[in-house]
Amino acid sequence: MSPIDQGTRTVLLAISGDMVAFEALVRSHQSYVLTLLRRSCGDAALAEDLAQATFVRAWQQLAKLRDAAAFRSWLRRIALNILVDAVRRGVITTEELTEVTRFAETSSSNADTLARMDLDRALDRLAYAPRTCIALAYGDGMSHAEIADALDMPLGTVKSHIVRGLARLRMELAQGGEDDG
Repeated sequence: MSPIDQGTRTVLLAISGDMVAFEALVRSHQSYVLTLLRRSCGDAALAEDLAQATFVRAWQQLAKLRDAAAFRSWLRRIALNILVDAVRRGVITTEELTEVTRFAETSSSNADTLARMDLDRALDRLAYAPRTCIALAYGDGMSHAEIADALDMPLGTVKSHIVRGLARLRMELAQGGEDDG
């Protein structure tokens, strides 16, 4: 039997009801969850509320976690569900959402910065569903099946959103963002 790493051990302790272990998990994952949600809704205060709701739900559902080593993926799914619930309840509208994550890393190059800004503007022009699917696929490295599962969408719909969204991004970038429609 292989040894259990510290992160998995902490998750297992939290599952057993150890609040100190869960607090350690919150500390180690809160930045990731907050960044994911802040980029999603574009509002830091709302992102903090959604992140708090994510961790409350995670605590409530921790006993349902079947693979302690997959805690981060499980937590990401909860955060995305919280986001989708907020959109469905009208707490935030799809027009208010920004991309879930950026594709380009921070760079000091002016050309890279301008290209990133163009990509950001093009992403902002996409509807919520294709933007989110593309961002999760390319920005967070999720498979189409993982995205379908996380967003509770049929796999074919996710694939369509990605294909059509990428085509729209290419068109927007080729036009230089001149078309506002």
